[in-house]
Amino acid sequence: MTIYIDVVILENLAMNYIILIATALIGKYEIRYFRNILASTLGGIYAILNYIKTFSIIQNLIFKIAVSILMIIITFGVKDLKLLVKQLIIFYLVSFTFGGAAFMLLFFLKPEDIIFRNGHLIGTYPIKIAILGGIVGFSIIAMVSNIIRDRRKIKSMLCDMEIFYKERKIKLKTMIDTGNLLKDPITQTDVIIVEKASLKGLLEDEILDHIEDILNGKWLEDSRIHNYKFKLIPFSSLGNENGLIIGFKPEYIKIYDETEKIIKNVIIGIYPGRLSKTNLYTSLIGLNILKEGIQNEKLVKNA
Repeated sequence: MTIYIDVVILENLAMNYIILIATALIGKYEIRYFRNILASTLGGIYAILNYIKTFSIIQNLIFKIAVSILMIIITFGVKDLKLLVKQLIIFYLVSFTFGGAAFMLLFFLKPEDIIFRNGHLIGTYPIKIAILGGIVGFSIIAMVSNIIRDRRKIKSMLCDMEIFYKERKIKLKTMIDTGNLLKDPITQTDVIIVEKASLKGLLEDEILDHIEDILNGKWLEDSRIHNYKFKLIPFSSLGNENGLIIGFKPEYIKIYDETEKIIKNVIIGIYPGRLSKTNLYTSLIGLNILKEGIQNEKLVKNA
């Protein structure tokens, strides 16, 4: 197979350019097009030297890493070592993804044009493969980045909560819900929604088993109910505009977010169903409740 130097340079320049642009977009770095072209040209020259056996030193792993670092420095400049390492990692992740996508496309579209020379994959359909591989690779990375970003966002909205009531306590996972503005209409006290099943150990099992009956006005003759001082709290949600839940007031709760917060004036609303299909959390707390938290764990001893 005849290899044209200008084609090899052009295909590598195009691929390197796309990889560096993708690295900048994923890392949210400033895109400097002229610097990008210079770095991409360096990558193209390096690819040509790979075909010359006289320059066997360039096959050395350290030399390859040095070229990659130089390309990153040319493209983004040098601010600090930590940022340089991060940019280099993103660059390699993008390169591996794009290279895999390009090989996959070449394998399916033109497998007869795949040859190996000095340990490198060479094809006669390079420019189109580089562009298509870049598009496919970038799409894959974008989807994965969105999934990771969404997971991080969900995790950042979760925190641990402890409920203290009648010398008992339970610890559960709660989600910070900006849409939870539920309040007791009489006292205007904020309400935290908690799954009924997660309150075992805090309330008596027999009480929990008859929450729906209590809500419907039954089982009220039991004297233990009056000890809890249950409240009826109206709420509206999708598909249930005139709902009611039973609530009770704990001594206090503790929220373990970025800092430890102690909150006294809240009501626990008992939700009969499940709040999360994956059981990722079992309660919902409003963001306004967290803002009112007391960031002083010494208050626990005085509660």
